[in-house]
Amino acid sequence: MNDKNYIIADEIVFEAKPDAVPYNYRISYKIAQLCLIMEMCSRGGCSLLKLHMISIGLSTKKDMEKLKDLAYDRLASYTVVRFDPAVNHAIRFAVAEGLIVQQLNGLYKLTKIGKFYVKNITKDKQLMKDEKRYLSSLSTMLTEEKIKDLTSLWRYSSAEN
Repeated sequence: MNDKNYIIADEIVFEAKPDAVPYNYRISYKIAQLCLIMEMCSRGGCSLLKLHMISIGLSTKKDMEKLKDLAYDRLASYTVVRFDPAVNHAIRFAVAEGLIVQQLNGLYKLTKIGKFYVKNITKDKQLMKDEKRYLSSLSTMLTEEKIKDLTSLWRYSSAEN
């Protein structure tokens, strides 16, 4: 390299600027959201795919309605599932904090500490009230069996293409 490259590199200054993180990407929010999902939308635990689907379903009113239609068998196909890295990060943090565990069958479930955490969230009527209302209406209608059928459909339709 010539000396000119070093001179240019010396003139570049990087300054960290504080950026606001949207609430739905904050780890504390995602952990609370995932714990609520596990408490309100599962019987024996939640698969990673179910956690992603419901978490993304909570993003917009349109996503909420599509997921609810799928859960209540009013939608024949649900072709788009997005995977949010914030969900994966929140799961790792929740496991590290002892709020959730992954069972031998691969499903995630709340620990006693996690159930206590959710109990405190549900006590506060203003905290995450939209999420709680939606999850209550979704309840356990989006079963692991429906998700399994959906992923089987994707596999077969992708194999044809």
